[in-house]
Amino acid sequence: MVYKKYEYDSFRIFAISTDQFKNCHMEVVFYRDAKTTRLTEQTFLVDMMGYTSLQYPTRRDMIIRMEELYNASYYSVTSKVGALLISNFVFDFLNPKYVSESSYLDDCLQFFFANILKPNMNDEGFDYRTFQTIKNRLQADLEAYKENPTNFAIRRSLELVYPQSISSKSILGNFEDLEACTREGMKRAYHDFFEHSHCDIYLIGNLDMDLVAKKILRYFKNPVIKMREPSLFVENKRLRSCKTVCESSSFVQSTLVMTYQMKNLTKYEKDYVLSLFGEILCGSSLNSRLYQYLRNENSLCYRVQTIYQKYDELLLIVVGLEHPNKDLAVKLIKKAMKEMAQGKICEEEIEMAKKQLHLALLMNMDNQNSLVNNSFFHEVGDVPLLEDRRKNIPKVTKKDLVALAKKFSLGLIYELKEGENHEED
Repeated sequence: MVYKKYEYDSFRIFAISTDQFKNCHMEVVFYRDAKTTRLTEQTFLVDMMGYTSLQYPTRRDMIIRMEELYNASYYSVTSKVGALLISNFVFDFLNPKYVSESSYLDDCLQFFFANILKPNMNDEGFDYRTFQTIKNRLQADLEAYKENPTNFAIRRSLELVYPQSISSKSILGNFEDLEACTREGMKRAYHDFFEHSHCDIYLIGNLDMDLVAKKILRYFKNPVIKMREPSLFVENKRLRSCKTVCESSSFVQSTLVMTYQMKNLTKYEKDYVLSLFGEILCGSSLNSRLYQYLRNENSLCYRVQTIYQKYDELLLIVVGLEHPNKDLAVKLIKKAMKEMAQGKICEEEIEMAKKQLHLALLMNMDNQNSLVNNSFFHEVGDVPLLEDRRKNIPKVTKKDLVALAKKFSLGLIYELKEGENHEED
């Protein structure tokens, strides 16, 4: 793969030349400080911009045009990572060398950028039908969130650990936030979106990247110049002691979330050691530490997973279980974390985890979305490229793992419990 960077006044282009794929993948990524953004409003806006446009005002029009472009694919998605709100406009199209029409590349670029720069709105606001369709979709997403015990428990845990922080905020917001969105307000939000967002373009394919960069300049005019990039990292105050909270619910099983705070991790630990630590503790292998303790040896739970939010300096261990098993599960999780800090890690565990990560990285290197995601965080968050991770994770030692394990402290034990009682310690 050959990486190349093009810098312009109001955006950058990051090109990855490779003959690994028969199609081409492009993303326009807008990112901004999530703390100063109306999260629900931008999520709503970006969803609409990925659904229809002024040139293709109905979903049918959009689908027909993508079929004409040899089944090209276009969609948009919003996510929050650390302190950033990130909106991706994603476009997949066939490599022009397989198409007889000489105008195919220009047709694709014109379609893609027109959808972003010419949204489906008029003087009154966004198109009514598109607005209602996306509103109904987001309402359904909010309902689904309430009915998912895992998602609900994770969100409540974040709210309890960092109640005032952007770390605990959801891009969906709540029903009140959604109801406050209007067609007219979305027109203002569109201009605010460009005014306060940085913009990068990522492109992967077997293309003449210099030529494509010139064509992008013809079709894409970002109206705002941004000089200083916002930071991914959230500066949260640490809890002084562990808090235990139990809340009742109507769900048929309990969900346990144990939230660990991370402190003063080095760049090397964030980039390499943390991945290996997570694989040993609770990774993809059935031989991971928590899987062995909770499922194989004690049959305590239905599922167990770990979620690392390194930009928020958090590790969440999430377990689906029956309430009577909760205390033993907590004890075993604490035991696993303590053993890691004491160096009770065998070389066989380390080598197996390294092999699992090696396979995962190879799969990511064969996935265009993963390549773009890695390239973005490499530029914005100084994350190593996948190839660098593949080379350096095998160098992580047991000593590195022990040093990292000592930087975790338990901040919250939260249970979303079946039943009617609510109690807090």
